[in-house]
Amino acid sequence: MNENNGVNTQNETAVKLPMWRKIGYGLGESASGLSFTMIGSYLTVFYSDVVGLAPAVISIVMLVARIWQALCDPIFGSVAENTNTKWGRYRPYILFGAPLLAVFSALTFLNLDIPDSAKAFWCAITYLLSATIYSFANGAVGSIVNSLTSINAERVSANAVKGIVSSGSNMILSAVTMPLILFFGAGDAASSRGYFMTAVVFSICSLPLFLICFASTKEVIGGGNARAKGEKRPNPVIMIIKSFAGAVKDRNVAWLMTAMIVYLTGLFGRIGIMVYFFIYILKDPMGMAAFGTAMTGGMMVVNFYTPFLLNRIDKKIVGVISCILQAACCVTFYFMGQAGVASIIVAVVGFIYGATNMVTMVSVSLVGELIDDNWLRTGVRSDGTIGAAIGFSTKIANAIGGSIGIVALGAVGFVANAEMAPEVLTRMNAVINFMPAAFFLLAIIPFMMIRMTNKKGRENEEKIKAMAASSSK
Repeated sequence: MNENNGVNTQNETAVKLPMWRKIGYGLGESASGLSFTMIGSYLTVFYSDVVGLAPAVISIVMLVARIWQALCDPIFGSVAENTNTKWGRYRPYILFGAPLLAVFSALTFLNLDIPDSAKAFWCAITYLLSATIYSFANGAVGSIVNSLTSINAERVSANAVKGIVSSGSNMILSAVTMPLILFFGAGDAASSRGYFMTAVVFSICSLPLFLICFASTKEVIGGGNARAKGEKRPNPVIMIIKSFAGAVKDRNVAWLMTAMIVYLTGLFGRIGIMVYFFIYILKDPMGMAAFGTAMTGGMMVVNFYTPFLLNRIDKKIVGVISCILQAACCVTFYFMGQAGVASIIVAVVGFIYGATNMVTMVSVSLVGELIDDNWLRTGVRSDGTIGAAIGFSTKIANAIGGSIGIVALGAVGFVANAEMAPEVLTRMNAVINFMPAAFFLLAIIPFMMIRMTNKKGRENEEKIKAMAASSSK
């Protein structure tokens, strides 16, 4: 196969993806979820209630690790764009990243019997290593879809199937995580063994899913950025900086990054401290399992109807609608917490909360169109760095949200494993629910600044088809 600017000259870029490939691709996200579920939803409470770290220390560990993880995304994107192997540019990172991620995801939840200062260091190191490997393995899964086909509708469909597959697995994870923690911990929600053994089980289960993703995917669009034989190797630092700077210079990419940072700061901030809502405000730790299951069930449903909207309404408008609905759900959670309603009723609204989370699919669908648009204008296919730029915004939001959530709880009077006054619980309820609602509403502004439309995306799709046809002659 010869390449011209990364176009398959056999005119095989406009590939219709069979369902088995889409499902296999989706299982890669399920594998990543086995790592993220524990880290995203339970690491903060593990650090506070099990390891015994102070909120300020937890905030520092979270901030440092997640900022580093954010920096890993552009590093991965640039490295992947300049990778040239018999497996493609992204698939090797799935194959070799999977076992490393499994090991360090488990070690992140290993509570050693060492002095407190050494515990903080151990937590930081294991989380940093896990975050680094996650950026490469999950970054490859997230980026590869734009190399599987040039047909935007097929990308939307593949991402929808991925969403359904990963939501199904996440629903199972949400249902079993807290029960597994309690099972391995002999009924103790603050058991060190409970968290570690659950992480070990999830890590082992992730390996075959990553391998299926690797075996099911086939890259048909190259980047055209690999070095020719004998060409001097560029300075890797300069290469990474130039690639990332070129990506974020794109106006639409910059606004999408901004929208995702603001939106996901609220989303991740809430994920990191949501378990406190059930443990301390509703006083029902098992309610987290019901809520998480219902929410991920809703996130599965969103994949059935969102592609219909994305193909008919400009994607940024779908993002705005989602932000409004998500904020409304958070306000509802606050009043439910104040009324002390049963966890099962909270779970019902949790289902709606998940079913209105269309922003994730908006983002991955827009990214493909922005990559194509940038490629046609510059002649360089920056799918790795543009995808990594959005991944960078995700990790930055994760760093900010994960850090300010626990700090805000500490500021309003939270004390781990203690009875707190009603007014403290009210303030905690406001932090957990009103804070993310405010971020969701602020994200509307950058979404509206994006200029990419469905019409423009379809025009670019036809140009790429013509480019491929011309190259094959």
